[in-house]
Amino acid sequence: MVNAPVLQIENYSLSYKTEHGPLRVLDGINLSVAKGEVLGLVGESGSGKSSLAYAILRGLPGQIASEQGTIKFLGEDLTHKIDSQLQDIRGARIAIVFQNAATALNPTQSLGEHVAEVLRKHRGLNRTSASSRVLELFRLVGLPDPEAMMERFAHEVSGGEKQRVVLATALACDPDLILFDEPTSALDATTAATILDLFSELQVRTQVAAIFISHDLGVIANIAHRVAVIYGGRIVEECTTKTLFTAPRHPYTRILLESLPKLSQDVGSQTQIFLRGSGPQRTGEPPACVFYARCPFHHQKCDNEQVRLHLQSENHRVACVRWQETLKVQVGEGGGVESPAKPDSVSVLEAQSVGVRIGRVPFLNGLFGPGKEEVHAVNEASITLNRGETLGLVGESGCGKSSLARALVGIHRFTGTIMLDSIMLDTNGQADETYRKRIQIIFQNPDSSLNPRHRIGQLLERPMILYRKDLNAGARRSEIARLLKRVRLPAEFARRYPHELSGGEKQRVAIARAVAAQPSVIVCDEITSGLDVSVQAEIVELLREIQSETHVALLFITHDLQLLRKVAHRVAVMYLGEIVEERPIAGFESSPYHPYTEALLSSTTSTDPKIDVRRVRLTGPLPTRTSRAMGCPFDTRCQRRIDHRCSQQPPPLRLPTIDHHISCHLTVDDLGAVSPIWRQRTSEKGELL
Repeated sequence: MVNAPVLQIENYSLSYKTEHGPLRVLDGINLSVAKGEVLGLVGESGSGKSSLAYAILRGLPGQIASEQGTIKFLGEDLTHKIDSQLQDIRGARIAIVFQNAATALNPTQSLGEHVAEVLRKHRGLNRTSASSRVLELFRLVGLPDPEAMMERFAHEVSGGEKQRVVLATALACDPDLILFDEPTSALDATTAATILDLFSELQVRTQVAAIFISHDLGVIANIAHRVAVIYGGRIVEECTTKTLFTAPRHPYTRILLESLPKLSQDVGSQTQIFLRGSGPQRTGEPPACVFYARCPFHHQKCDNEQVRLHLQSENHRVACVRWQETLKVQVGEGGGVESPAKPDSVSVLEAQSVGVRIGRVPFLNGLFGPGKEEVHAVNEASITLNRGETLGLVGESGCGKSSLARALVGIHRFTGTIMLDSIMLDTNGQADETYRKRIQIIFQNPDSSLNPRHRIGQLLERPMILYRKDLNAGARRSEIARLLKRVRLPAEFARRYPHELSGGEKQRVAIARAVAAQPSVIVCDEITSGLDVSVQAEIVELLREIQSETHVALLFITHDLQLLRKVAHRVAVMYLGEIVEERPIAGFESSPYHPYTEALLSSTTSTDPKIDVRRVRLTGPLPTRTSRAMGCPFDTRCQRRIDHRCSQQPPPLRLPTIDHHISCHLTVDDLGAVSPIWRQRTSEKGELL
């Protein structure tokens, strides 16, 4: 028996007013969500995912040029509701969990007050009853020490804890529908996996309907019952989750899935597919097929009439007139991805016993109160990078990856030694011009790292003025054009400002700026985390090409373990400021591995239908960061800890092979005896799929 729809969207279209005429944001959307159902909504940035969520909430941010169709919530058309009626619905009957919990929470309110305010407004609870309900909700979402958590402020808790508070706020009034707008994209892998597990449990218990918006197909594969794929403001495919990931039909869906790494394929043997061509046409007359400009199968008959969703089989709708003809044909361009080129044996960067402390401000300490204690962000970390090598650095948010990166590039004080091309870095972080030229950093968010007041040409010229003084103005202009071509951007982009570029284009500019200085080492700090899967694939291919040509060494910081299999030679695993394991990327998924590495691997959200992922849940408290752990830093959360030895004694270094190091009290045999995290599925006959 199918439940009646909680949400029914019929022929909904939306356009905004712009100086160039109406801009189509959503076009002919037809969707429904039943009680107890999770609908996944996937598509690249700018496809209209978040706009649809805001349309449902009736919180549209732009000047509306036109709006047609209906959005019915429990049978009532929301598009006809006035503001006072919508205020009674928002938060009480329809809730939303935003992408960035840090910006969703008021920094001047305690965490408990955030939820209590919603309960007082929509449920009329008094202060005592509201506090009691907040405590219940904090326990429900698994917040540690909920009584103390109610009194804390957003800046005093981790990203995962903030997201749990936002989830508690969404669940506070037992809504009928929750909208999730990229709720895990700002979280590390283990925290995201924990949040997804938590929501799955709560969703089964409460039977709330949900729309889960994400560009992470792995997340959707693990959370949704059905999936709708949106491109250029139109739904191009809709079906059950299992069907989408095993038998996709629309060319756009197939390209998205092919652009993902596959756990069932060995490192270096994967097929890489890229989404070529320009984006969808959003002004003027709508095209017959919204995907025509980038479709490898576009044909004249595709343009005869508007291509809309049609029911092709039970519960499977596709907006394509040629899907049956093209299923047996390879989508997109690409081929087998070769393993990264073998690096040289010459070391370019050596960091030995590096420590980083953050938090204390001596001038303020005692003047405006006791001040905060120092946090041990990095503890005795050692890494080596050879010429032409890529070292992946992985670990949870807050483990010290970015602190180590900032020490390496000379923008943070540290203890220990750092040598770059035989140049010793001053421990005060005062790098000279030669050192800064030879190591560059690409930050996670290009919107924050690219000056919005400077044109792209100015941004690329700056490192040349600083570090390549042999170039005159004419030579710099030529070099800017060459760099833009190198990162696959038109030369005319030199005259544009950052806000005129897409997220992927801005990140290419950031890469070009780093390359402009002709460095020996580039630090890539989560540079693909906010990008769509197809754009991620292009950025990775671009870095590989640049490395092949220049032999630059890369320190690639990421949460995405699947992505590392395409780019890295070696991987270092960091936990609470310490490197707990270092090994070659080939065979990374095979034991022996550190118990924390095991947990990281288990948090992978795989879309590969041939692979099962065994989940390892991290429990136990995080130790204090104001001092270094006496024993193993992972002791409090390790499921295989050995009595008091792990908490009292520093772990010895285990060497399964000469290039594989693990810091653990368990023996190599014990570490190797665990069952695989990534296991290939078998058929009913016992054959590998």
